[in-house]
Amino acid sequence: MTPRSNIRYVLEYAGLRLFCAIMRLLPIAVSITIGRVLGRLCALLFKERVTLAHSNLQTAFGQQRAFSERQTIIRSLFALLGEALVESVLCTEEEVKKNITVEGMEHLEKALALNKGVLMLGPHFGLWELAGFIFGSRVPHAATVYKPLKNPLVNEYLIRARRESGLGLIPSKNALRLVLQNLRKGAMVVILFDQNAGRGGVPVTFFGAMASTYPAPAVFALKTGSPVLPAYMLKERGARKHRLIIGEPFTLMTTGDKEKDILANTQQFNDFFEALVRQYPEQWFGWLHRRWKIPRSFASDAEDSG
Repeated sequence: MTPRSNIRYVLEYAGLRLFCAIMRLLPIAVSITIGRVLGRLCALLFKERVTLAHSNLQTAFGQQRAFSERQTIIRSLFALLGEALVESVLCTEEEVKKNITVEGMEHLEKALALNKGVLMLGPHFGLWELAGFIFGSRVPHAATVYKPLKNPLVNEYLIRARRESGLGLIPSKNALRLVLQNLRKGAMVVILFDQNAGRGGVPVTFFGAMASTYPAPAVFALKTGSPVLPAYMLKERGARKHRLIIGEPFTLMTTGDKEKDILANTQQFNDFFEALVRQYPEQWFGWLHRRWKIPRSFASDAEDSG
């Protein structure tokens, strides 16, 4: 790190700790309201993200959503982002049990009973961070893959906070070996599946447009026979009310052609989450992410195949 980076990292870390301390001192309802207001203010500060969200919504829905509808979705999303930040600071395991309704736990229990490990696919949706408390407290040896932050001070702070949920952490850099180890031990591994995979992805569609998507879940499932289940969080009406929904296992496509099976199953996973986002567009944080940025290699492959 350069000295300038060191200073910036220290200031960011100090700001985060101060924010957390203030939020914990205030009444919970006040803190969450502040979080939602700050989230909306971020929409004014990060205009490039708002522009990106408008562009992404147009890619997904075309002319089906007017500018005013897109604006409403984006404002709601930023408010939810602020609320999610505050909830992640305030929430305790007991509050999670009280405020989150869980549906479909029987699907997970049945899958774990096969003793082949379980891959849980989730999107950046609703207050997903809180799901860690559910999985950490109810599923032995469960772990999730995470991408470390650039700021090492903030990264270490968040790691300590996440470990309090009881959910194990697998850094994305060493994910391949560690995920396979966990699956072969019969454990559950959570993978957030909905971001752009860049050059490491495979070309499948999302909302009808090409999107580089992580093939790893399909690769792991085909290699180990582990069931793949979807899971997502929904923010419901009412203060601090959420629902964690665990779906039935996907029916994996296995024709014997490895490459085709990877593409077909990855497309299947994308189709499931596309349907979810269509139903609750105001709860998917992927609108703020360059989901449809295509690597040059994809274009080259398309030209070669043509």
